[in-house]
Amino acid sequence: MKKYEAIIIHPEVKGGRCSGELEISFSDIIFTSEEISYKFSLNNLAINAGGAGNRYIFLKDLNQDIISIYTSDKSIFKDSNIISNEKLANEIKKSKNTINKPLIIVGIVLMIIILGITSLFFFKDKMVEGIANQVPKEWEKTAGDKLFNTMSLQYHFIKNDSLKKEFLKVAAPLFKQVEKDGTKIEIYFVKDPTINAFALPGGKVIIQTGLIQNAETWEEVLGVLGHELAHVTRRHHVRGIINNIGIFAILSAAFGDVSALAGTFANMGGELASLSNSRDFENEADETGLKYLENAQINPQGMVTFFETLKKEHQTELDSTLNKTVDLSFLSTHPNTQDRIDNLKKQIKNYPNKNYITLANNFKSFKEALLKKED
Repeated sequence: MKKYEAIIIHPEVKGGRCSGELEISFSDIIFTSEEISYKFSLNNLAINAGGAGNRYIFLKDLNQDIISIYTSDKSIFKDSNIISNEKLANEIKKSKNTINKPLIIVGIVLMIIILGITSLFFFKDKMVEGIANQVPKEWEKTAGDKLFNTMSLQYHFIKNDSLKKEFLKVAAPLFKQVEKDGTKIEIYFVKDPTINAFALPGGKVIIQTGLIQNAETWEEVLGVLGHELAHVTRRHHVRGIINNIGIFAILSAAFGDVSALAGTFANMGGELASLSNSRDFENEADETGLKYLENAQINPQGMVTFFETLKKEHQTELDSTLNKTVDLSFLSTHPNTQDRIDNLKKQIKNYPNKNYITLANNFKSFKEALLKKED
């Protein structure tokens, strides 16, 4: 017979209880220890769970209210002599449920915690976007202005009111779409061969001469600007900062007062300079930029053709053995893969509007005039 470690509660034992071994025969329950031996009939056995945390199994003699034996060994439920006694089936079932109940509760709690954490990360982006939309745009503009002032020291700005006026006239339909949400656009041209343009928080747009030089049409330039301005209107700079402050700070802001983030944004100008956009942000900027172009009746194909041109030049540069250096910063900071270009084409096919406006045919003269100003 298998022996189980057990404890007996008996009035004749010193201290009222002692440990020993429990055996179950086909007819009897037998407890033995150095101090006492006790036996009673299996037919008089009652089983129930109890004790601290309901983790003990009590075996009681129905003829002795003050004597009981208990064990924590759950394998006793599998004892053949116990199982074969049909009278005990219901008591065994109840005892098992009582013992397993805390484990089930712990399992449920753990599952809830795991689901909560999983859901938290699943909905994190939506939470961050919601918090970003509560951040006053004045905070964003202040941070953008601070960064612009810092960058002004390293850029050679091209100051020409007539060229800027000419550019703003062509870009007016696009900027009108962007400014609907209250974003004010300010354009700045800088002397830099890097093929790039970027928008700062608040709406300041830096256009580098390398972008104008390598573009073929107004539609290509405005396609790039539509993408960059979407980073501003979708609050990507703000969302990037919020993403970096940690999940507990995000929760605090989501369920508390967003003004608690004021200190973070007051000092975020420097961080913005090194903040890169995630792939999700880039895809959002593509989609939103295309919508701006479509609503402005500007052919969005320009965004695609410029990306394709950059991709070809980038590949040529990688394959070239010449010491030619073309800085494709727009590619290095944007995940411009073929999949992304294909996605843009697919989205454009779904746009109903095919009657796009004809932009001014002065792009070539504008380019020449702007590049001359580099000297």
